[in-house]
Amino acid sequence: MDERIEVSIETLRDFGQRAFTTAGLDAEVAEIVTEVQLEAAIRGQATHNVGDIPQYSDQVRSGYINASPKMTIERESPVHALYDADRSPGQYAGVIAMRKCIEKAKAQGIATVGVRNSLHYGASGYFASMAVEHDLIGLCTTNAGSSMAPWGGASHTLGNNPLGVAVPTGDSQPVMLDIAMSVVAVGKIALSIAQGKGLPEGWMIDADGRPTTDPDDFKMGSAVPIAAHKGYGLTLVMEILSGVLTGAMFGADHNWRGKREGPAAITDLGHFFLAIDPTMFMSIEDFKARMETLIGHLKASKLAPGIERIIVPGEPEYEARARNLASGTIPLLRTTYDAVAAHIDKWDLGIELPPA
Repeated sequence: MDERIEVSIETLRDFGQRAFTTAGLDAEVAEIVTEVQLEAAIRGQATHNVGDIPQYSDQVRSGYINASPKMTIERESPVHALYDADRSPGQYAGVIAMRKCIEKAKAQGIATVGVRNSLHYGASGYFASMAVEHDLIGLCTTNAGSSMAPWGGASHTLGNNPLGVAVPTGDSQPVMLDIAMSVVAVGKIALSIAQGKGLPEGWMIDADGRPTTDPDDFKMGSAVPIAAHKGYGLTLVMEILSGVLTGAMFGADHNWRGKREGPAAITDLGHFFLAIDPTMFMSIEDFKARMETLIGHLKASKLAPGIERIIVPGEPEYEARARNLASGTIPLLRTTYDAVAAHIDKWDLGIELPPA
């Protein structure tokens, strides 16, 4: 089992805000970005969590991320908006955009919001689940640095292009789907390599398009799409919504390899958000009751050999969230703890972590 160190939620919140404001990020933006990354850690997610705060704050310090972004609406109607994010942190752009999407959906029943000129926004589930807090169905996607080849190809053309969906329920936890369009997200590949676990079979192809388990192929190889050609098709749909439709860069234009070193060469990402009010179709009480019936059907399924229970998407994350909020602490992976500790020491942030 991976070594974990318990760190208080408030300590990690303080770390994030200090790391960002010390790097020069506006305080309001720093607070929002910290909450997005912290929530991933509270939900027990191994990537896109507080362990990424050091790299994001370094990108603020370098000027890659705009430290004082001024998001503007370029197009708007009662049911949609398009933002220029002004090279803001994607987490900030995502929160602002989904807030607008929720506002319009509550008024009109359905709304879509696009964002261009943004940067990486972290875990998709955060933004989709914002809608659930208002009894709305939420959906979001984003494009990213090119890490996948088209089906049958060997050159980088598409990103992981994750999909986040969240749906309100009755007494059950909300249904929340948060998946990359590759067999495993690039962040998890990097984590596996950092932990010395190597590159499992079926995760990547090398620069010539051949299956590989060589960690050295991570830099120039390509992630493998989920469900073979079907996953490639889904990835393409996410690229159309987040890149083509929003006016952001898309496709091979996000292939940073050979242009500049590292993901800081990736610019002008696009995000897409959708919110639906179920009361356009029926009362919210009826919708939630129907969702509970559906969940009951899933839970009543005959179990396959060796399986102890049926899991509805989002259950592990919400269960981890409940545990961690109750304890006030988060069990960080050793690699995450080390990244946080190193950044505290490097920039003399004055935060005390429990000993590892």
